[in-house]
Formats: sequence, structure tokens, C-alpha cells
Amino acid sequence: MLATRHLSARLLAGAALLVAGTAAAQDAGPQTQVAEIIVTGRRDGVPAYERAYGPTVLDAATLATAPQRRLDEALRAVPGFGLFRRSGSRTANPTTQGVSLRGIGPNGAGRTLVLVDGVPVNDPFGGWVYWSRLPTASAESVTITRGGGAGPWGNSALAGTIRIETKQRDGVDMELAGGGDGTWMSQAAVGGSADGWHMGLSGSAFRTDGVMLVEKSRRGPIDIKADSDAYAVDGVLATMIGGVSATAKLSGFKESRGNGTPYTNNETDATEASLRLVGDAGKVGWEAVAYWRDWSFASTFSGVNATRTAETPSLDQYDVPANAKGGILQISFTPATGHETDIGADLRVTDGRTKERFTYTAGRYTRLRDAGGEQQVGGVFIEHAWTGVPGLTLSAGGRLDGWRNKDGHRLETDSATGAVVRNDQFATRDGTVANGRAGIDWQANDVLGLRAAAYTGFRLPTLNELYRPFRVGNDITEANADLQPERMRGMEGGIRLTPGAGVTASATLFHVRLKNAVDNVVIQTTTGTNTELGVFVPAGGSLAQRRGLDRVTVKGAELELAWQVAQTLRLGASYLYSDSEITDPGSIAALRGNQLGQSPRHSGTIDATWMPIPSLTLRAQIRAAGKQFEDSRNLGTLDAYIVGDLYAAWKVDTNLEFYATAENVTGARVETGRRSDGLTNIGPERQWLAGLRIRL
Repeated sequence: MLATRHLSARLLAGAALLVAGTAAAQDAGPQTQVAEIIVTGRRDGVPAYERAYGPTVLDAATLATAPQRRLDEALRAVPGFGLFRRSGSRTANPTTQGVSLRGIGPNGAGRTLVLVDGVPVNDPFGGWVYWSRLPTASAESVTITRGGGAGPWGNSALAGTIRIETKQRDGVDMELAGGGDGTWMSQAAVGGSADGWHMGLSGSAFRTDGVMLVEKSRRGPIDIKADSDAYAVDGVLATMIGGVSATAKLSGFKESRGNGTPYTNNETDATEASLRLVGDAGKVGWEAVAYWRDWSFASTFSGVNATRTAETPSLDQYDVPANAKGGILQISFTPATGHETDIGADLRVTDGRTKERFTYTAGRYTRLRDAGGEQQVGGVFIEHAWTGVPGLTLSAGGRLDGWRNKDGHRLETDSATGAVVRNDQFATRDGTVANGRAGIDWQANDVLGLRAAAYTGFRLPTLNELYRPFRVGNDITEANADLQPERMRGMEGGIRLTPGAGVTASATLFHVRLKNAVDNVVIQTTTGTNTELGVFVPAGGSLAQRRGLDRVTVKGAELELAWQVAQTLRLGASYLYSDSEITDPGSIAALRGNQLGQSPRHSGTIDATWMPIPSLTLRAQIRAAGKQFEDSRNLGTLDAYIVGDLYAAWKVDTNLEFYATAENVTGARVETGRRSDGLTNIGPERQWLAGLRIRL
């Protein structure tokens, strides 16, 4: 298995180099240029029915000057965007990279749907997102809709959607950068068009020796840097067939990470394919997407002694395969002047399992576990917008989904004898979920705009939450096959101001209620066997289980300000206030009134971009967040932080540009996690990169 993974890594790395070589070869000789084929659809951009929900659109130019060269870090400038933990994808375990918006129930799976070119990219088994798979340089635009409920996207879009459109162009793009901690990153893309066909090949690579994850005062000989390597290759073929644009895509991805001790690491291999068709017949347009995703994940866990001089293996998830396939059909038409309607349907089928070794005794694992199942969800939807009065948009939509969890199982055997120790076969469960939303957007005049919206949404617990237990150090989290779908009801109101002199401002108030919110609820902190779950809790450890909190309330405000001081200077500021409260914890009465873990009340960004001369771009950001609790018990607290990030670029000509970035320039301490024994994890200190871009 390990040899196969190393071979996969070499193949992907070689493919990435081949892309760069092909790009160079293309530039070496004459070529015939034809018109670029651009394939777009209704699921990208901002249709009229989306205006009331206040989407934020980041274009390629904004992303290109982000001081953070990893996409998840760059998106933190948007109020409310964050991963489950403060640590970004540079150092975080994939299982903690689920997206949170507005602090609406952060968890490892995330409550936000992420799509790339119309295809959902949340992990099929766990719901998290592999941000290493999505280099900043490959994004043409990113549209973030916070709130908004299910809408056309259904399951997982509980807290909103992030829609990423990738670049497609004729010519060559190359980027290479290196920096501190042995960090290297590269990307190359080559595309060409001929006889009505567009062909593109792109590759990316990232590697770093990593940083220490444990606070300095608690480190021991067992602590090492968390290194990582990631490689991705994408091939694209696009053409026009009559009045239909078609894009086929085939992708491969490989990631390997160390998690801070010699034994702990994880590996990911993935293959994906998709076909996207977009038709436009005047008043009627349509889009169809079909996709297939095959992912395999492996991870090891250990327990570390109090002096951090040694570790003992605790869990070896040697194979976690997952497969997802699905399709989306969306039709848009104008039934009458001033009316826009979209109708559609989608289907997702996911199956996955975890194969693992556990109970390490006398130098070997003594138990084997096989747990997993299949999940199906499909829905139909309609969205309508009326724009009959200039400046006014009224929108409404409804959605009906059916879901089924089947073939759920958890089989545990003795690794030496094969004797069955535990054999849980979970009954098939299914149901239907209805959702709706409505909104109004009114641009009263050149200065004032108003909007208001109300919506509902849902999220099915992932196969990971239903069936996969895990362990971090001596802290154990058990799965729960009885979890119910999460439900959300929310409302928001906003105001936009454009008083002139290049100033724009907006403010949004929101109020959301979650039902059955999945949380890792700690149920035991004493040493010994938990008879309910049949799990032994080691000294200094804890036992949690994924459980649904009956009601969680999140309310808050978003503020954004932008000032184009001059043609060469732009200033911006954003702020999020998010107050979460567990108003009804169900059976865990001690949680009543507590705040959700990993959810700060206050966070914000200040941003400045300056071009003192046309060839020089300078950008600075200050990001800050208030203190937050480690989990819903509200015992461990993570301190507030303020970090500064810098970007500078020198454009030699239209083909060549040099740039440099510095993240956390002051080396501020950012606490990312606090374990039950008091050990604190920290994020990267000062990071820097210097690189170049070539465009031909």
C-alpha cells in the first residue's frame, strides 16, 4: 500500500513537471491562435434570484494579490469565512478543514457546500475540503453566499455556498515560489484552441518541511515539524456542439502530511472526472453536470506520554475509501418580461468505509474495524425572480429532497483469530426534507440599497460522523449512527451605502437557529471503560461522541467598508460579530447557555492595496479574532490574536512578474487548539515566499 502511494506521488509530480515542460515547448515555436472558448453556466456568477442573499464575488485580480497563497487563507479576508479550527490547510489535518461561515456551527465536516466549476468538492466521506487541491492561482472567481439556505444546492449548503470557477485560457501560465521552512510551490497551465476545440493541461505542486504544532514550553523529543506534500493534475477538453458548450475534465490529486510526531501522518489519493454541458437558446438556457469522484484516505494516530518523550500507536486507519457520483440539471427561462425562473434537479450517491487497526497492546494492534455505509440524496427545486421595477428584485424558491442512509455497519474482529468482537448492522433510514427561501433587494437610488431574506436549509450527517470514530492523543471521539439531519431557519437584513467619493459600505444583521446540530460532545473525562459505548478512556484523556444539539442560536452582524481613495490606492475593512448559544442541548443539560466551540464572537480584517507606480503593487492586511472556546463545554479558551500579512509584486512586462509575501510578519502566537491535558497547539509563526509568474 505504501509503495503504491509513493508511486502515485511520483507519477503526479512527473505529470506536474510535464505540464511545465509542455508549456515551455509551446512557447518555443509558432502557433495558430483561434478564439478562446469560454464555458459558463447559471450555477456560477450571481443570477437575479441570488441578489437578496448578499453574495460576495472575488475576481482573479483580487485573489492574485492576496498575501496568502493558499486559497483558504486568502478567503479569510471575507467576513465569516473560516475553517473548523484557526489553523489553515498548510498545517491542518484534512479532517479539520470543513468550512464555517458566520460562525454557524463550526465542525470538521463543515456546513458549507463548496463547488468547483459546478461540481461539489466536499470530501465524499467526511465533508471537509482539500484546499491543497485548489491553488489560488487557478481560480478565476470565487462567489461566497453566506446564509441563503438550501436554494438550488441542497444538502451541505446549510450555512451557505462557495462557488469557484477555474481559469480557462489559451496560452501559458506558470508560477514558481520558494520560502521559509523549506516551502516550495509551483503551478503550470497550458491551453490551446484549434478547429473549435480547446485543450488544457495544468499541474500544481506544494511541499513544505512544516512547522512545530505544539507550544514551545510543552515540546519534547517526540515533537517534530508537520510537513506536507501535495500534487494535482487536471486535463480539460472543451468544444461547442451546435449551440451547446461542453467541457470534460479529468483530475488526479495526491497529498501526504505529517502531523507533528513520527508516527502520525495521513495520505490522500483521488481521481475525479466530470462533464459539463451548457446550452443557451435565447429565452431558455440550461446546464447539466455529471461527475464521478474516487477518493482514498489513510491516517495514523498515537498517544504521547506526559513528558512527550515517547508515543504509543493508538489507531491506524490504513484505508478509508470513498466514492461519489452525481448529476445536476438546471433550466433557466424567462416566462414573461421581468421574470426569471430556474428549475432543476440533482442527485448525489456516496459510499465509503473506514478500515482500521486499533487497541495497541504489547507492540501490536489486536483489533480490526470495518465501518461505513452508503448515502443517497436527491432533490428538485425552483427559483423565481421578478425584476419588473427598475432597481427592485423579488425572489422566492422552494426545494424538496429525499434521502437514505443504508448498509451502515461497524464490524470489529480480533486481528489474530478473526473472532468477531462487535457486529453492528444499522437499519436503513430515509426521509424527506422541504426547504424554502424568499428575499427582496431594492436599489432605492445611487446611494442607498436595501435587502432582506428568510430561508431554511439542511445537512445530512456525513458517513464519517455516522460511522467513523477517531482519536487525537488521548482524546477519543466516537461516531453516532443515530444522528438526524441538521435543520436551519434563518433571516437577515442588509443595507448598502454608496455616498460617493469612491466609498461603499454595507451592513447585515442575521439570526439563525439550528436544530440537531452535530457537535463533538464530551461525555467522560475520567479514566476507565465507558459502559454505554464500550470504550476505554486512558489517563489524562477524554471521551466524546457526535451528538445532535436540539437547538443552537447564532445571531450577529457583518460590516464591510471599501474606499477607493485614488486610482492607485484602495482601503478596506470588514468585521463580523457572531454570538452563538446552545439554547437547548437535549440530554447534555450542562451545555445549556454555552457558546459553540471554535466560534469567536469578534473577527475582522483591515486591507490596503497601493500602486505607487504602474509596475509595483503593494498590499497589506491585518487580521484579528477574539478569544474562543475549544469546545462546547467552554472550559479551554484560545486567546485572541492579531496578525499582519504583506504582498509586493513587480511587473516587469505583460509576460513576467516577480512577487514576495510575508504572513504573520510579527510572529504573533496563534493558538489553534487546546487538549484536555492542557497542551496547546499553535499555528505557523512568520512565513515568507518569493516567486515569479510567467504569462504567455
